[in-house]
Amino acid sequence: MIKRILSVYVLTITAIALNAQTSYEIANSVTLKNLDCKLTKTTIILPVPQSNNYQEITNFAHSTGEVIDIKGSHNQYLRDLKTSDLPSKGDNYSLTENFNITLYPMYIDMSQFKTIYPYDTQSEIYKRYTIDKGEYIDTNNARIKEISDALWKESKGNIIDYARLCYEHIGANYSYLNPNTGIHKIEATLSAGGGDCGNLASIFVNLLRAKQIPARHIVTVRPNNTFHVWADFYLEKYGWIPVDANMKLDHPEGNFFGYCRGDGIVMSEDICHLIEIESGQTFNTTILQNFLYWYRSSTGTNITAIHHIEGKQIQQLSTSPAISNVKSSKATLGWNKVKGATGYKIKLYVKGNHIPIQTKVLKATKTTIILKGIKPGTEYTIQWIPLRRVGNIETQMDTHTVPFKTV
Repeated sequence: MIKRILSVYVLTITAIALNAQTSYEIANSVTLKNLDCKLTKTTIILPVPQSNNYQEITNFAHSTGEVIDIKGSHNQYLRDLKTSDLPSKGDNYSLTENFNITLYPMYIDMSQFKTIYPYDTQSEIYKRYTIDKGEYIDTNNARIKEISDALWKESKGNIIDYARLCYEHIGANYSYLNPNTGIHKIEATLSAGGGDCGNLASIFVNLLRAKQIPARHIVTVRPNNTFHVWADFYLEKYGWIPVDANMKLDHPEGNFFGYCRGDGIVMSEDICHLIEIESGQTFNTTILQNFLYWYRSSTGTNITAIHHIEGKQIQQLSTSPAISNVKSSKATLGWNKVKGATGYKIKLYVKGNHIPIQTKVLKATKTTIILKGIKPGTEYTIQWIPLRRVGNIETQMDTHTVPFKTV
């Protein structure tokens, strides 16, 4: 019997233009190439994405196999177990899942959290996302305890301040290293002085869980066939906050605390998942991101596997706002509705001034606003921000700037 396991982890950053939301038709597949085997059994695993804070999944379908829940999580995977009609020597075999997805970027203004509530220690979220996971999430690690104690003291026990300090500490003290090598044990990542995006997220998750703050990895695949991982932490009575420590390294001047670019398909949440290869046989995969496979063969040893994800963008109306009917003391701002938006924020500035002279919040049904009380012969700038309510958190989906001058 020959059994081979392959899991490819490619965790990179690719710059993609940010839109208020983007929709795709996705084909996610893995192809086995039988080079010289006489196969008797194969198992292929693909993660099944779920609708969540970051995305809306519709029209999910798969070529074969069955969808299985991972116990103790909100994750699923597609398992194709075959003992007949197996690919002969020189043949290929593919497992494919198809779905439509809308991806939502978000930026969270932390000033909205006026009250920080204590955690419900009996809740499912608290119990699931504060535990250790072997040597990958190990809050008893001496270095994790040392860093977390120092930052917790500096934050004076404020959860948001502590999380921000952890994010900034990673950006200032660790490097992007060892790409494409999977999630490492936390001691190895700390000793190396960093890691790729998934391992930098691991440092954040370890530091948060060390202070019993629920935190998790968010594991994604992009529609352009690249991969990324960031982290979330949870605020009681509000919801999950995205934190991208890797982006802080790429753009030190940027603020990616409470920010998600909205270009990654979330394939799974958290790490260290128990996969059932077949009845009675399990495998603990550190990260569920692209695919896994196993096979048995009576002769031969050579099989290769290729993962491919293809995203075809679905045509949608431009959401960019436009100014019209500009008069001496008023003007009209109009836009197309934004999918997923629960409202819009409009800020009006005199050009060169950083303090808005007007701020208005409109319902999602609105597509125009008449700006009044403005002066003739004056240059203005409008910020148009579609808002999306996620749980009890207001998120900003995008920001467009429109300049104009009154007559």
